[in-house]
Amino acid sequence: MIDRNLKALFMVLLGLMALFYVGHNLINLAIAHENIGYVLSQKDHEIYPSNIMPAMGPGVAWIVLIVIFASEIAAGVVSLWAGLKLWTGRSDAAAYANAMTLAKLGCGLVIFTWFGLFNVFGGAAYNMWQTQIGHGSMADAFTFAAFGFFVLIYLCQPEAAD
Repeated sequence: MIDRNLKALFMVLLGLMALFYVGHNLINLAIAHENIGYVLSQKDHEIYPSNIMPAMGPGVAWIVLIVIFASEIAAGVVSLWAGLKLWTGRSDAAAYANAMTLAKLGCGLVIFTWFGLFNVFGGAAYNMWQTQIGHGSMADAFTFAAFGFFVLIYLCQPEAAD
């Protein structure tokens, strides 16, 4: 039962992490928009000044920011909901199996957000690693994606007999 309790707890924490980050981004909306706009503009790209992706303006930055916020909210809500479902269904095999599917989806959304959006698109496609702002965001996104991967790996492990 300890594994089921921990899996539920880790999903709740993953959900809270995502919601805390989107909350901080929303209360600092102008700064978040400025940072996304800066990355998309490709300003100060001195190491690789040419890029396969076109520079984008502030209007596109709003669209990207909305996608990021939607992804963070989805990751947070699904993960939090999955954690609660894992907790309430931990004594019922069918309910727990259904909750586990939701939990894996939550982890997938966390990974999509911080690995997919920030590292694949921001890092690889827009070379955000070339600037201090971009590099910091990418490094943090790696950490958040890793949490999603770690929890997903733990979810997929067989449970120990208590």
